[in-house]
Amino acid sequence: MPGKNIFQRMADITEELTSVAKNLSVGDGRSSYKAVGEADVLKAVKPLEFKHGVYSYPASRKIVSERILESEKESYGKIVKSTRFQMRIDTVYRFVNVDKPDDFIEVTSYGDGVDSQDKAPGKAMTYADKYALLKAYKIITGEDPDQDPSKPQEIEYATTAQKKTFIALCESMGKDYHEILEKIGVKGKMSVSQHAQALAILQKEQEDAK
Repeated sequence: MPGKNIFQRMADITEELTSVAKNLSVGDGRSSYKAVGEADVLKAVKPLEFKHGVYSYPASRKIVSERILESEKESYGKIVKSTRFQMRIDTVYRFVNVDKPDDFIEVTSYGDGVDSQDKAPGKAMTYADKYALLKAYKIITGEDPDQDPSKPQEIEYATTAQKKTFIALCESMGKDYHEILEKIGVKGKMSVSQHAQALAILQKEQEDAK
């Protein structure tokens, strides 16, 4: 082993480490599913990295994007508002030959985290680290996004404050906001993306009027 480079050591680990079981339960009820947890990946990887003289760690991280997601829904006749935080992190994960620390390779991985409190960064980092290990060692998990049907996206609706701002802007410009909503295909609640479309139309009309 001392004479092997980092590629050979990782190839030996890949040969021994074939699959990781899905022991993590995500969600509740009909929407629940089994996934591979970070703990399961580390439990499988750490003994083999020690055996073959490899040490892996996140060498650097940077925030790619972060935003606040606001939504509201009706529950028992009342409008309930919710706020969630979303963060995407770019992680460079490094795999080092412990007998020759300047012999290493790096893998870039991305992770998204969404949470209603302060856990979005932690979720994003965990996701990025887990998939760096899964892809670097070609670990079989049974998860294949190309084979699974896409889940319907949750629609984010414009908040009451956003609607009021839009209507006020229409009135200040002498525009009928109903016509603009019809133009962009709003038939019920206005989504966040439709709200952005409506504002873009008004902005263009303001620029054309100059």
